[in-house]
Amino acid sequence: MREQVVKIGKASPLIGVVTEPDANDVTDPGVAVILLNSGVIHRVGSCRLSVLFARAIAMQSGLTALRFDFSGIGDSEARRGNLTAAESAVEEVQEVMNYLARDKNISRFILYGLCSGAYASYHTALKDPRVIGIAQIDGYCYLSLKSYLHHYIHRHFSLKRWASVLKRLLGMRNQAAGAAVSGIEARFFEVPTFPDFPPKHEVQEGWTGLSNRGMKLFSVFCKSDYYNYRNQFADCFSAADFGDNHKLIYLTDASHILAEPEDQKLVINERARGARDTAND
Repeated sequence: MREQVVKIGKASPLIGVVTEPDANDVTDPGVAVILLNSGVIHRVGSCRLSVLFARAIAMQSGLTALRFDFSGIGDSEARRGNLTAAESAVEEVQEVMNYLARDKNISRFILYGLCSGAYASYHTALKDPRVIGIAQIDGYCYLSLKSYLHHYIHRHFSLKRWASVLKRLLGMRNQAAGAAVSGIEARFFEVPTFPDFPPKHEVQEGWTGLSNRGMKLFSVFCKSDYYNYRNQFADCFSAADFGDNHKLIYLTDASHILAEPEDQKLVINERARGARDTAND
């Protein structure tokens, strides 16, 4: 395995790291995996997940991997322009794809992203047919009727929750706000805001088009308030029939950033295997 820092573009270049398998281990020289930033996290990824993914892909899948920083994140300088962050992300992923096509003669790509990186992967795939696969962690999904049933039935029958409510009503438990717990004045608390998801019908239309194109999809969803049962993605996007082209892992006890070693190991090994299978098809 070899790793090299690269600069992509001349003015305000994007900074990335290319991870390549040893020459005897290459399975398909025409396929590469590109790993995208999540939010404002540096290209190493949360809990170094992108580094671990890139190296596993090179060593286990025999494919080239490139992890890079979007402009204005990590080591990549900010760029001027009128594009939104989402539009700029798609352009920059395509710029990286063009770089690999020109310098490495690579023509097909698998995109990996967690959260906002998953959204960027999806939008790039819609725009560029060179994307043959997406590996997403906690990507787009919407609440379904079954989601609400799972949420409220669990809350209704939770003895722990009812005991907590009863203690508060009887004055046996005080609820402390963040300011009270920390000792910091409430006016200094910053609440982050995130852009709304696109309308559900738009995303369903996009996934349907990608499934009809034969694109491979690898999804990981961690149990949360907005994703609370295994088949929620399929129920949400029922018109998108990926069939055997979609592998989904539902983690009931994992954190959003996959901080748990066992969950990391599971996802990395499955993703490396999936990347190899995608390249071989």
